[in-house]
Amino acid sequence: MGRALGWLGVIVLALTCAAAPAVAEWNTDLYGGVAWIQSTDVDVHAHTGGVESNLTIFDLDTDTGFTAGLRNGYWFDSLPFLGVDLDISYVQTGVPAQVRTGTAAFTGKFLGKPISVSESGVASIPSATLPLFGFAPELRARWPLDVDSDFPTGRWQPYVSAGPAWAFSLKDSSPVVEFGGKLGAGVAFNLTDFVALFGEYRFAFYPDFKLTDHNVSYKTDIFNHGFVLGVSLRF
Repeated sequence: MGRALGWLGVIVLALTCAAAPAVAEWNTDLYGGVAWIQSTDVDVHAHTGGVESNLTIFDLDTDTGFTAGLRNGYWFDSLPFLGVDLDISYVQTGVPAQVRTGTAAFTGKFLGKPISVSESGVASIPSATLPLFGFAPELRARWPLDVDSDFPTGRWQPYVSAGPAWAFSLKDSSPVVEFGGKLGAGVAFNLTDFVALFGEYRFAFYPDFKLTDHNVSYKTDIFNHGFVLGVSLRF
């Protein structure tokens, strides 16, 4: 999966560089909406006070948060149903205070807050905020509906998108980049030649996402869902 997404990213970037002179339509999109992360297990590796701990905390839950971003792209002249873009997004979700089950005793820090697992396996999770800043080069395909002379590419435009994605995490307060992928599907409605409104579902995933806090590393699979509404400027 990772290799396939990497090649897709290379293809998107190559098309961007090679086809720029033949662009038929540029777009700049601004959007915002809701986002949430699926419940997930977290693998913990700690090295504190000369003692190493390896454990798993099961079924960590998150609250629904928000997402916002900017997307720039264009549609090809010779293939007006095909386009490329670069999507830059920010997602913020809350981790509510909760009690879960862990496989070993441990104390440390999680997103700057104290966290502990007792000898009996009771994991006390503090409330915290999980930010995700990411970017994704994408291939896009659209289907023109309600075509006429005023809207030759369609007043309505259902579309899908796919591409590799990168997100930033922290390693002892220093940013590191995590690799994953992103899929999306939506529909745009052209108000004029220059302005469109759109709604979109998006799914981003980052397998083995890792962050480190005070010599404690947390690794998990992040599956992020979102629904956004936005405005698209086309020129």
